Amino acid sequence: MLLNYWILPLLFVLHDFEEMIMVPIWKQRHSQRIRQMKRPFFGAVTSGQAFSVGVLEELLILIVVSLLSYKLHSPILCLAFMVAYTLHFLMHFRMCLAYQGYVPGIISATLELPIMIWLILTYWQQSQCTISEFAIYFVFAFMVMMLNLRIMHELMPHIQARMTTYTKTSSL
Repeated sequence: MLLNYWILPLLFVLHDFEEMIMVPIWKQRHSQRIRQMKRPFFGAVTSGQAFSVGVLEELLILIVVSLLSYKLHSPILCLAFMVAYTLHFLMHFRMCLAYQGYVPGIISATLELPIMIWLILTYWQQSQCTISEFAIYFVFAFMVMMLNLRIMHELMPHIQARMTTYTKTSSL
């Protein structure tokens, strides 16, 4: 059963590889159009390294969730984070429609969506939870993900600035 709990961090990494690779390139290519946006997609960060720090932090949260789910024999915790993760695909679809073109993350979100639906249905059956139990776990998972996303989008520009400063400082 341990391996079952690792599927969410694994799929997250695959999805975020697309973002880590493509966000800096995409932002550079479409910089004029992005500058005109009221709220630019993927925040103010343009550095792949700084973006990767945010991804690493999110991955660590999902690893903790997986370990807790395994130790507590609680598929409902993993299920709640799976649903929250899957709902974040809607943001990618919305961005893609608003942008009327490719937006980083849309390919992996599209490919992972049927897998996530199958996993959610499977975990729902395993958890044998009630709707109200699931709602409590889901609200917790959603709040953790949204709060974390907000904090990381505020921190990543500072991380990027520190990385830039670090590269310009002498090692002596």
